[in-house]
Amino acid sequence: MAGIDPTKIIPGFAGKLYDLSGNFLSQIPKWQAQIAVTNTNYQPAGSAQEVGILQSYHVSLTMTETLITDDLLSTLLTALKNNVQPVFNFQGLVERPDGAEGRYIFRTCVPQGNIDIANIQTGQILERAWSFDVNEVPDLQSLLTA
Repeated sequence: MAGIDPTKIIPGFAGKLYDLSGNFLSQIPKWQAQIAVTNTNYQPAGSAQEVGILQSYHVSLTMTETLITDDLLSTLLTALKNNVQPVFNFQGLVERPDGAEGRYIFRTCVPQGNIDIANIQTGQILERAWSFDVNEVPDLQSLLTA
C-alpha cells in the first residue's frame, strides 16, 4: 500500500478507557464512541443539488465490562435508589506505537438502554454491557496526526 506507514497503524490493545480521575479501567476491554448526525435535505430553487442542513446530533458511548467488581453498577444502583440521575465521566485514549495519542473526554454520560446486572454463560468470562448517552460534546484534548 503506497503511502501508508504500517508502523503507524494502531492495534486494538492501544485503546484504553479511564475515569476522569485518571484511573485506568482495565476491566473494559472493548469500548466505542460514536456521533450520529441528522440532517434535513434542502434544495434551493434553481439548483439540481440537495444540500444537508444540520438538525441534530447524538453522541453515544458503549462498552463491555469484564466482571471483576461491581463499582460501576454500584454507582448506578445507588443513584437510582436515591431517584438521582446517574452521571459518569470517562476519558478515552488511543496511543500509536510511535507515542502519538488521541485523548477524548466524555462528560455527563448517562446510562441508556439495557444494562446487564449479570449475564451468565458456563465456560465464558462474565461480562456486562453498558450504553451511555454522552450529554456534552466530547473534548478532544489531543488529536492523532500523521
